[in-house]
Amino acid sequence: MNRPPHRRSSQSGKHPQHKRKSIPPNSRWFAFRALQAFHERQVFVSRVLNDQFKEERIDSRDRKMATELTCEAVRRMQTLDTILTSFVSRRREEVEDDLWILLQLGCLQLVFLPHYPSHAAVHETVELCRRIDRPRAAGFLNGVLRSIERSIVSRKPVDEIDLAQLSASELPIRRSRPDEANYEVVKFDSNLFWSPTVDSLSYVSDVGSLPQWLIQRFPTESDEQRLQLALWLTTPGRMWMRVNPLQTDREKTLEVLAAAEVKAQPGQLPESIQIDGHVAIIDLPGYDEGWFSVQDISAMAVTDLLDPQPGETVLDLCAAPGGKSTHMAERMENRGRIIACDTGANRLRMINENARRLQLTCIETHLVNENETSFPANAVDAAVVDVPCSNTGVLGKRPEARWRLLPGDFQSLVPLQRRLLTQAIDQTKSGGRIVYSTCSIDPEENEKLVQSVVDQRDDVKLIREQKHFPGQPSDGGYQALLMRD
Repeated sequence: MNRPPHRRSSQSGKHPQHKRKSIPPNSRWFAFRALQAFHERQVFVSRVLNDQFKEERIDSRDRKMATELTCEAVRRMQTLDTILTSFVSRRREEVEDDLWILLQLGCLQLVFLPHYPSHAAVHETVELCRRIDRPRAAGFLNGVLRSIERSIVSRKPVDEIDLAQLSASELPIRRSRPDEANYEVVKFDSNLFWSPTVDSLSYVSDVGSLPQWLIQRFPTESDEQRLQLALWLTTPGRMWMRVNPLQTDREKTLEVLAAAEVKAQPGQLPESIQIDGHVAIIDLPGYDEGWFSVQDISAMAVTDLLDPQPGETVLDLCAAPGGKSTHMAERMENRGRIIACDTGANRLRMINENARRLQLTCIETHLVNENETSFPANAVDAAVVDVPCSNTGVLGKRPEARWRLLPGDFQSLVPLQRRLLTQAIDQTKSGGRIVYSTCSIDPEENEKLVQSVVDQRDDVKLIREQKHFPGQPSDGGYQALLMRD
């Protein structure tokens, strides 16, 4: 895992086995357990949380809080560690891993989540320290967190961030609520970060919680753009919903959302709805009936670009979890044939479950191996290849991705992406369309790769490209429409 500079990997076996029966199930406890599993086993925190929610009864408010604490702590890990090293007198190696996780949780609430009362943030975090058999460390933890609390001089909401006007004692935070100012600047009573005017890369890395090598790959033109992009990627982004026109319409769905007191507005595509904030979609009326799905507007753009027609045969080469396959089926009025392929039975199961809920019957799922050279149909009318990628356009929605990605990963990703695109072209008949898609903003995975494939073949041409920059208006990504000539 690509660790931030102040983090050390957990030492397996050093942690005592905490007895869960002695810990009342609450949001901070669930967050601590998920973060502990993340650091020890490098697992996806959402899976750990979901497993805990199934085992323990917890109301929706605590479930939401546990999810927020966990995902925010993972996304902002480098920033939290940078702040903590200024307040912890011991070296990082001298602080036990479980205690460091508690320090991160407490610091997170005090600095980034002011909607949690500071007294509760400190008290509950210290209580967790006692309940995991670290009573002697409670005073140390309390002292560090109280020092952080006292060091915060001010919080200033601002609509725009100017890197040249920031100082080493200021932390810009991107707000995710659209009804408030875009940013908040937290000022401390001492310099905690690199000077943004002396070493802008190190400053952006620490306040944006991203590895420097990754920031240097951003397709940005200035340090100002780097900072804005890094701050956007510290948020989960906007939430979007795709209406299923075979079951309902957008107007009726908006009425359902309004009745459930969910703020929403129509998006640019006729089936798209933007949600203000984040809600539990599965709890809304109409979900079980297949009225809608959660899908980002940048992902909806794939089907819109391909423009599949009723009666066509379409190949979806990397289909799981099924968002694009089901969107195409809806656009095709459930008439035709969609061949949804992927490399795992569990992944195909997700596609089938989504298709059943949305009452779509034209989707066929097929298990393929990673080196597949033959597919269930030849000469399809159209193909979608949403390739495995670096996820650099969706780092906010996928908290762990920034720490899993390594510089050398591109050397293995690009050849795989090229092979998959070539296979999709080979499966498409003359005159057919192919859409190549990523959730990356890296040119090496996107326009450079597509152009290299087009240059090497005389039977395909590039028709159109679409680049989605994170925050404009939502996730980052790339799509290219090609035609088999």
